[in-house]
Amino acid sequence: MAQEHATRIALALAATAVLSPAWARTAPEAAPQLPGAAVAKESLLKGPLHKVAEPVRVEGHLGRFTIESKFGVFNVHGASLLATRVHELQAIEELRKVQKDSAFTDALAKSAKGVAGFAVGAVDDPDKAVEAIGKGAGTVLGRVGHMAKVGAGYAGDKAVDMATSKPETAAAATGEPAPPSFIGDPLGYNKARREWAKKLNVDPYTANPVLRPLLDSAASATFAGNFAVGLTVGSVMAPINYAYSFEETVRDSVWNKPAIDLMKECEQELAALGVQGRTVRDLQRNKWFTPTMQTVLVARLKALGRLEGIDSVVQAAAATQGETRVRFLLDSLAMLADHHQKSGRLARVRMSNLVPVGVAQDGSVVASVAIDYGTWDGDAAAFAGRKELAAKARTLLVAGNLSPRAKQELEKAGWKVRTGLRS
Repeated sequence: MAQEHATRIALALAATAVLSPAWARTAPEAAPQLPGAAVAKESLLKGPLHKVAEPVRVEGHLGRFTIESKFGVFNVHGASLLATRVHELQAIEELRKVQKDSAFTDALAKSAKGVAGFAVGAVDDPDKAVEAIGKGAGTVLGRVGHMAKVGAGYAGDKAVDMATSKPETAAAATGEPAPPSFIGDPLGYNKARREWAKKLNVDPYTANPVLRPLLDSAASATFAGNFAVGLTVGSVMAPINYAYSFEETVRDSVWNKPAIDLMKECEQELAALGVQGRTVRDLQRNKWFTPTMQTVLVARLKALGRLEGIDSVVQAAAATQGETRVRFLLDSLAMLADHHQKSGRLARVRMSNLVPVGVAQDGSVVASVAIDYGTWDGDAAAFAGRKELAAKARTLLVAGNLSPRAKQELEKAGWKVRTGLRS
């Protein structure tokens, strides 16, 4: 009986091999370790406040970067998050100077938070790991395991406020530090925080474990102690990549409007695109989509316009966990929107797992992936042959680069590949 069972399994595997195209059955490439310049802009790899450890390991088609800075060691996944953290180092430096001002310490002493002990101590040891991404944090091309269970499968809205929304559970599931909650605007405290963020040219809702408490302390000193915003802050450099090359209007909205107003505006803009109700509420419950991330998502969708399938993108966003994946989705949407506006109008959009896909009127398909360096592995092979991506003409937009093998195999599978599209 056991032998008969084994025979059936062998026949099934053989049948699968026969039905699979030859390009999908070739041996996969191992995850490479590459010079940093092969997976990120050279300007991000070294500066007056940091250097990126070499070589850089590619995991899940994204670089795993170790930023060695005077404020501690940041371990991040993806060139998008690397760019943001490198830019934020200058803001940390400026806030450290502010904290040494006696007027600041006097003002902070008057606030409810008292002295900023943690904020000061968190950056005293340059060898300390201040941000880490767990191994096996997940993939962006394959079947994403870290997705919140939202939507019609739950009986009521309260069911979505589940264990995965708890910080400790979210961090364990994604391998990333859980984002903080930003609720309301108590007596103008968050207004002071946004003013500091604007002065420093950073995201007020950053998850940076060093910058966030420093911003909290500065806001406390300003709100409760009347410490002037930017009293001793010098000129902060222009952003290298302020969260996916934000448009000026997005930056101004995030800096100048309370979180609750941003959420209301996002809800109104999504309704104008044909997305409302439970899908929007699920998005707004997703802690990984901070007010900033929600604002950027809406901007990306508005650039695409009221296309059929926009709701599927919002549903995917509502279920996405982890900052790395959120950034991947937003960056991928930015490339797809750029293609839509400049290279060929799309008739509809849909999601293939975490990958946004546009479909033109003639049925041709455009998929967009904000990866740093693509290799030919099981996920890439499965992606190349997905049934929902079948079309006579297929284009793949890639933010970074592909290995020669990956490019060759994708072209064999019928994809026209465009690389190096990261802004």
